[in-house]
Amino acid sequence: MGDIFALLVTGPLGSILSYIYSFTKSYGLSIILFTIFIKVVLLPLAIKQQKSMVEVQKIQPILADIQKKYKNDKEKLQQETLKVYQEHKVNPAGGCLPLLIQLPIIFGLYRVIYQPLTYILKMSQQEISEMAAKLGLNARDEIKIAEQMKNINLEFLGLNLAQIPQFNVPSVLWLIPITAALTTYLSSKLTSVTTSSSQNQQAVQMQNNMMTVFPIMTGFICFSLPAGV
Repeated sequence: MGDIFALLVTGPLGSILSYIYSFTKSYGLSIILFTIFIKVVLLPLAIKQQKSMVEVQKIQPILADIQKKYKNDKEKLQQETLKVYQEHKVNPAGGCLPLLIQLPIIFGLYRVIYQPLTYILKMSQQEISEMAAKLGLNARDEIKIAEQMKNINLEFLGLNLAQIPQFNVPSVLWLIPITAALTTYLSSKLTSVTTSSSQNQQAVQMQNNMMTVFPIMTGFICFSLPAGV
């Protein structure tokens, strides 16, 4: 399974990142350009997912009425719910398919960025293991190995992208978790603005909770990973 994932996802993504780095010679700038490229490629899927979410939200009041009317008749409830979806030409799973397509790409992005020796410099696992042994590092910690060997330019705008932001050590690296948490919040906020008008109270409350939890989780995760990742 891992070999198939590497062939279909991480291999092509790694080649793209390596190609970009061959021009920029900057790990940070390469990640930015790489991310923009991937975002543009995934834009049609993101638009489709958003449209599907909006269409589903538009019929929520109708579905809520049906649930009240047929709350004691599950079979009739299912029939009427399906009928509403068909009449409005809405696929309730339409917003999930684009997300399922994007998830492997997101996981692939993480792996490619986290393993710059493998995917940017195209080094073999044996070469990486030998370097790690000499430095007393884990072969999986490729960013740290690259930092010690200085074979990849990890400096960007005065930041060492191999370093991990520390909760107890205030530094300019805090800008990355803070920015990540803020952009996650703003993204959730924009989504809620486009859909909340047709949501029921329970759904709105759930969305508000997600808007609070996801940015906090994003910031926390950023405090446990190298700044470049």
